[in-house]
Amino acid sequence: MKFKKEAKVAVTVTLILFMFLWGYNYLKGRDLFSAFNYYYAVFEKVDNLQKSNAVTINGFTVGIVSDIRFESEKLDRLIVEIGVNKSYNIPDNSVMMITSDLLGSKSIALHLGDSRTMAEGGAVLYSDVSPDIFEAITGNILPLFDNADKLISSIDSLMQALNHTFDEDMQKNVQSVVANLEQLVASERRKIAAIMSNFESVSANLKDSNEDISSLIANLNGFSETLADTDLKNTVDNANRSLMQLNNLLSGVNEGQGTLGKFAKDDSLYMNLQQASNSLDELLTDLRENPKRYVHFSLFGRR
Repeated sequence: MKFKKEAKVAVTVTLILFMFLWGYNYLKGRDLFSAFNYYYAVFEKVDNLQKSNAVTINGFTVGIVSDIRFESEKLDRLIVEIGVNKSYNIPDNSVMMITSDLLGSKSIALHLGDSRTMAEGGAVLYSDVSPDIFEAITGNILPLFDNADKLISSIDSLMQALNHTFDEDMQKNVQSVVANLEQLVASERRKIAAIMSNFESVSANLKDSNEDISSLIANLNGFSETLADTDLKNTVDNANRSLMQLNNLLSGVNEGQGTLGKFAKDDSLYMNLQQASNSLDELLTDLRENPKRYVHFSLFGRR
């Protein structure tokens, strides 16, 4: 009994240690039940890239970001570790690029190289960072404001030149047109500024929810990979074979094959049982009505 208690304690402690190890590795982006190859790349900045963010090839998820850490105590460069399913071969001249979508979520996009040599686990790949979509939009819109200012300055210079050319009435008409144009540009600038302000507010809210969205996507990826690793096809095939065997058995019974088939289709057994039951009933009735035919006894030794 004491030995059984010690065995139970040992098994319990082993299970607790295993669950702790699995949970620790899962939080770090590693799955003990998945077959991953791990690759590395060095970046000067990661632009809010987080552990468990997706790793994609042509938009298809093939792994996750497993770790991010500084390369040295200088804190000037960072090492990004990714885990990629072993079923995918990565050329050794591939590039790890940090990208973002419209929601601001970060991910690693693998741009496969053309090398015939495949990178082994632990290899260091090239790194790159794609332009941020919000910076690109801002970079395209700000020049529009500068061009509008330049246009107004040019129109003002033109008006000053025309002041010396046209008469007073013509100058007033042109000045009125220019004033209306300036008001239109000013009003549109305010509208564009309001739109950009709203856009930045929405993007800020989306960035605040980025961790929750990334965690949800990571959990879905983990679930899909676990489901893919299960032997679901063999289970379905076994169930189909069992259903076919049951169907063949029922078909044989319906056709009168085997003992069950003869019992179901041939009523001779039922008729024999019925006759035997009737004969037994008659025997019991006669035994009850005429017991002397079957039982003889005497107190004096006579029959």
